[in-house]
Order: sequence, then structure tokens, then C-alpha cells
Amino acid sequence: MPAKKQRRRLIGACFVEVAGLLELGRLSCALERAPFPIFASAVGKRQRLAVQTDLFMGKPIFYCVEVDKATEFLAYKSAGENEEAQLVDSAQNPTFIYAPLIHVLKLPKVLDERKNVGEKYLAAEVQNLTSLVKIASYKMLYEEPPLPLYAFKNGSQSTLGCFARLDDYEEASLFFYTRMKSEPEAGFVRYSPTRITETAFSKRTDEHGFIYIKIIRLRQKHPLVEF
Repeated sequence: MPAKKQRRRLIGACFVEVAGLLELGRLSCALERAPFPIFASAVGKRQRLAVQTDLFMGKPIFYCVEVDKATEFLAYKSAGENEEAQLVDSAQNPTFIYAPLIHVLKLPKVLDERKNVGEKYLAAEVQNLTSLVKIASYKMLYEEPPLPLYAFKNGSQSTLGCFARLDDYEEASLFFYTRMKSEPEAGFVRYSPTRITETAFSKRTDEHGFIYIKIIRLRQKHPLVEF
């Protein structure tokens, strides 16, 4: 019989700041079966909006942005080449996808404190963008959304990559990445197994025959990646 997976206790949280509200909206809403809930909590005089997407070595990973005021929903829309995200008090417009904001008065102390990062993901460099999107899209074989790609500067270079598990254990996760000459010029990558040479960045997600993978821009180098 396979070994029983041990339950890991939370040992702290990692908050990673994204480049803006649009990035958080894309992460929470774009290409998902249902939007991720967004947790709003006070950080000084501002509000931190955070989406929890993964768990690594006992640390929940939150992607976040700070705003002056938190409302009830984040409204997101991608139509043609136009994409927008805004904070609203009600979910009235059916052309938008709405991620609910959960107002948290007090986080558990283990999540509220900014702990030392500790262990990091090992990084594996792949040859090009096409190899990267093959990794990011493999979950679609199991009828799950593709993995998001994260874009950030690493020194003078631009990096684009995704976090993928080699099995069911979080310890077996790697950061697969490719080096870019410049930052991605759009919020998505389009990919087709039958039209490999047409793999490219895209501002839209409605061209027939392509798989789309979202890109999330970070403000700084990802703190959990070890190059």
C-alpha cells in the first residue's frame, strides 16, 4: 500500500506582491472554473488583498496587492484585446466575473507575521516559451485549468515560469522557467499542439484552436525561487 501522506502544520505564510490590481484579477478570475476568493485584511492604514494559490513546505503562498479601500467584490473582464479589473460593491454587471472579497478582522498569528522565507523551490530552466507552456498546460489533460505563469525581473534578466509538482507531494515541486529578452507584452500566452510555431503572447483569449495560459507580473523577484 502507498505510504500515507502526513499532514503538515502551517509554519508561516509567504506574501508575494503582484504588479497591480489587474494582475490580481487575472490570477483570481481568468480561465478558472470559479474565481478564487480574495482575503482583505488591514496593513497599517491600507488594505491588503490576497489570493492563496499554493502550499509549499508548510507555507501558504498568497499573491497580493495593497489598496486604499476594500469593497465587496473584484470585478474582472477580458473581451477581445481589452482587459480590466475594478473593485465594486455589488455584482450587477453580467459581463464581468466577480471574485468575492472576504474581510478578515484578524489573521491567525502564523499567517499574520512575515516569517523568514526558509526553504525555496529549486529552479529548472527549459529551452524556450513553447517548452514552458507544455508544462503549464499539462493539467488540462485532467480537465483542470492550466498553471499560471509568473513574470519577474531576476537582476537584469526577465524570467517567466510556473510552479509544477512532480507528484502529489509539495516537496517535489519545481519552478520551471525560461529567460526572456524583455517582459511579456501581454497578459496571456496562446498555444496549440498542432500549431507549435504560432506560440506567442496574446492580449485576447478567444481565438479558435488555441489553449490560453495567463501571465501574472510580480513587482519583484519571487522570494521562494532559488536559481
